[in-house]
Amino acid sequence: MTCSPEKFEHLYNEFMQHEEKLLSWKAGEYSTDEDRLQNFREIAALTGTSMSQVALLYLLKHVQSIKNAVMTGSVDWRWVGEGGEGLKQRIADARNYLLLLAACLDEESEAKDETMSDVCACGKCKENAVGRDSKV
Repeated sequence: MTCSPEKFEHLYNEFMQHEEKLLSWKAGEYSTDEDRLQNFREIAALTGTSMSQVALLYLLKHVQSIKNAVMTGSVDWRWVGEGGEGLKQRIADARNYLLLLAACLDEESEAKDETMSDVCACGKCKENAVGRDSKV
């Protein structure tokens, strides 16, 4: 059995469609319309960690669950399974957490660039920030 380009494209489109729905639906549970990273910001403040560390932990929870399913052969290859989330949804959630992790890293990087440009006179900090399409 092979994975034809058409079959792969179908799977890709299926995941993209579900991921978009999941991201929108879960955003309403965990954030406001003004701040998609509210949950990560609040948990980071409560735990004394960074938003990206919180996002990474959430991502790893999903990766660990996927690993367990694959390693034990308990692959429920559906979106919703008998016990709740199927493996497809766990993979989609993990992919969404990668995007949320990227958003956290992006925001933290922008904040770091702003801080460094305010306190550093070496010139390299501003050069690096400008190279990142920053507002410096």
